[in-house]
Amino acid sequence: MSDALRSLPYAPRNPTRTHPDTLHQIQTKEPMMVQTTTDVLIIGAGPTGTTLALELAAHDIPFRLVDKAVERSDKSRALAVQSRSLEVLNRHAPVQDLIDLGNRGTGGVYYVHGRQVADLDLSNVRTGDDTEFPQMLMVPQSDTERFLDGVLAKTYGRSVEFGVEAVSIVQDTEGVTVTLRKVVHSNNAGVEKAAAAAGTDEEEVVRAKYVVGADGAHSVVRHAAKSIAFDGSAYPQDFILCDARLRDGSSLPTDRFSVCWGEGLMTVFPLKDGLVRVTASRPDHHDADDDDEEPALQDFQNWFDHMAPGSGELYDPFWMARFRLHHRVASSYREGRLFLAGDAAHIHSPAGGQGMNTGIQDAANLGWKLARVLRGEKPDAFLDSYNAERRPVGEKLLKSSDLLFSIAAANGWLWRLFRNWLAPWLLPFVYHDEGRRNTIFRFLSQLGVRYRNSPIVGTAAGFAEKGCPVRGGDRAPDGVVLMESRRGDGARQEMRLHHLLTPASHHLLLFSGLAVEGQASGPELMHAEAQFRERDVDAALVHTIVAGSSETRFGYLDVDGVLHRRFGMEKTAGYAYIRPDGYIAHVGPLSSLEQFMDWR
Repeated sequence: MSDALRSLPYAPRNPTRTHPDTLHQIQTKEPMMVQTTTDVLIIGAGPTGTTLALELAAHDIPFRLVDKAVERSDKSRALAVQSRSLEVLNRHAPVQDLIDLGNRGTGGVYYVHGRQVADLDLSNVRTGDDTEFPQMLMVPQSDTERFLDGVLAKTYGRSVEFGVEAVSIVQDTEGVTVTLRKVVHSNNAGVEKAAAAAGTDEEEVVRAKYVVGADGAHSVVRHAAKSIAFDGSAYPQDFILCDARLRDGSSLPTDRFSVCWGEGLMTVFPLKDGLVRVTASRPDHHDADDDDEEPALQDFQNWFDHMAPGSGELYDPFWMARFRLHHRVASSYREGRLFLAGDAAHIHSPAGGQGMNTGIQDAANLGWKLARVLRGEKPDAFLDSYNAERRPVGEKLLKSSDLLFSIAAANGWLWRLFRNWLAPWLLPFVYHDEGRRNTIFRFLSQLGVRYRNSPIVGTAAGFAEKGCPVRGGDRAPDGVVLMESRRGDGARQEMRLHHLLTPASHHLLLFSGLAVEGQASGPELMHAEAQFRERDVDAALVHTIVAGSSETRFGYLDVDGVLHRRFGMEKTAGYAYIRPDGYIAHVGPLSSLEQFMDWR
């Protein structure tokens, strides 16, 4: 029986009989009203909302995921899936299936007036060593959404409810009442809206404990909140976009995005099978709302010929559009039982390909917290940590991408002249330094996002002062360990640490220590695990990581000590407590394990 049927106020035994209430609705032509309940109602099934569905499904939390679109769009807003997002999604299903649909991006190439002035190569940066996915993936958002739908269905047996629109959202102290309306499928938008206005669609009242708005810049959830502002403004530039194929023989790289400056700005993102995404700012078009001129393929070809001579011939356009860009951030990501995620909470320029990825990580942060509160393991106030952790990320991203975009796409002729003169000198200076390349990679990949100021993370006293490279609130580093082969022959096989960090559990990592004089013995590690389990309230999974020099023969072997160094366990044995979203909740030496248990 479906969840909807279970929650009906009655279950008719004879399907041929008509309930009196239903008969009255038929006779009076009133819209049919169904009442259902769920723990979490997610409104908006883009990458953010669908990722949140994955997180809740992993914790076996009842939810519904609805979207007013009647089907997935074949058009793609976002193109870049960053390293951290690939790690997040790989917790649910092998993300290699998504990688196979796109191109791995190794950096960017910059042109001024058709001349290459810089080549940013991020294919071998030092800070990319601790991730399984060191390169940006360039793939259409439509493919990303199909991948997410497949994981939701195959891994968790759930799906999106398309063609369902939220028309009323009212919260109280106990929950949220949402009126949903089935959208009429029609190719005529006017007919669809008229039918909805006439009340001819089936309506449903949902009673949810929490509602999450992942429904974009015009979020109905955000509008339902009484205290959340969405301050910001629109950029002045008018942009045009084209997805088309590029004939063989182009001089543009196929593994890097291209940024071309001249009288305006043009960017090119190479996708698979010769498909490219071309965007261009038109400095002579300042008010797109009053301009009826639609772009044509020849417009983009003219930009190609002018901004990057020799870049080739475009053909077979798949999508062409005009658009304006905004930069805004919600004053809070939470009001009572309403939450915002993704574009409903923050919208900004596409500089660096951060938008969709930030939404995916909003979802990963919120999902496990909702699960803990709904299971009664944490009080409702625990959910305030979502705003405390994720809003500073959105605000910082807004400022950084706004600065980058303002420099890259400025309209003023004087600034364009200065930028085009400065770029050939400045870009090589920035990109030729390894430290600066590493910083750029950490920003673009979002591997550098951390929550050190969060109220729900901590670091053992004195541990940070001893030069520990990680602290509570940092992303857990990744690396290779050896585990006992399942063949039972004593051999060991390689696996990555992140493959142990499943999305439905907390994880305690116990490190033996690297230096011989500071190592914990096997009995000491077993005692530490027993000590932890006596007071464990999270049903956490425990994993022991032993150094290659250790005499301990159980656990996972860190042969070269790389993971010990990345977690700061060179001189002493220690622990790292990992949250379900892959971030460190607490870290310290093994001698501080009791302190950690008191902190929890």
